[in-house]
Amino acid sequence: MKYSLHKNGWTVYADIDLSTASIEDLHQLAILCANYTIVKVRNQQLTIEREAEIVKSYKDPYILFKPDHPKFKHTALDTEGYIGRVTGKLDEYGVSGIAGHNEGMLWHHESPAERGQSSIAWLYSESGTEGSVTIWNNSIIAFDALPNDTKEKIKDLKVIQYTNITQNSNRSQENFNNRKIHDHIKTPLVYTNQANKTGLHFSLTQFERFDGMTREESLEIAEPLFKFITQEQFCYMHEWLDGDVSLSDQWLGVHKRVQFSNMTTRMVHRATFDYPDHLVYLLSSS
Repeated sequence: MKYSLHKNGWTVYADIDLSTASIEDLHQLAILCANYTIVKVRNQQLTIEREAEIVKSYKDPYILFKPDHPKFKHTALDTEGYIGRVTGKLDEYGVSGIAGHNEGMLWHHESPAERGQSSIAWLYSESGTEGSVTIWNNSIIAFDALPNDTKEKIKDLKVIQYTNITQNSNRSQENFNNRKIHDHIKTPLVYTNQANKTGLHFSLTQFERFDGMTREESLEIAEPLFKFITQEQFCYMHEWLDGDVSLSDQWLGVHKRVQFSNMTTRMVHRATFDYPDHLVYLLSSS
């Protein structure tokens, strides 16, 4: 499989037809994702059936809502619930999909520490996406750029995160107050992945506090740190075209969607899954 790098040196553009790609090719995309954090594939035409095959070729694809959940019929595109519809378009019941609001979305990741199968996020732009923009950061290069004294200060910090909130940029205080805090899960702020790449596993809009600190004490460190790692120099802005596919690492990067007024015509498919168990072997063999 051929691929090239964006001028930023870390966003991958893979030359592959996903409708006929082999398992080996698909796992090669995972290797690229682990090394560079984001992989883009353009000009794809995928059926739901083929998309589900691709998603299930990876480890533990995550089901957002099970078939017996009331929201399943409004969100799932496949029969098992692996692929969700991200859109403001109303279905036959008059209900929009996931994140269907016109407003922008806050920086976030897909909570891989809480959803153990969500190390990689998959997005496929089916239709109406031209003009919409998503921005990704790369916390590997951002971490490398941190001053040494900051690296020393944060090297042993553990993060406690929260979920059960919307990532709408107009998130209400009531919504925030209803967040679910995962005190029992403490993840290293400085994280090294299977490809031996080190960065920060950190999303300020999902961050509760550092273990052993109050929220107020934690934010004194967290807020300037997050501002640093989401500077333009550490980010990639993608202008969507229909047929684009994105795979992005959720441990070492966050992403956000820019405000888009045509969400009622924009249809994107979303899935999350884990790296293959044998990724370390694949990395050593590649």
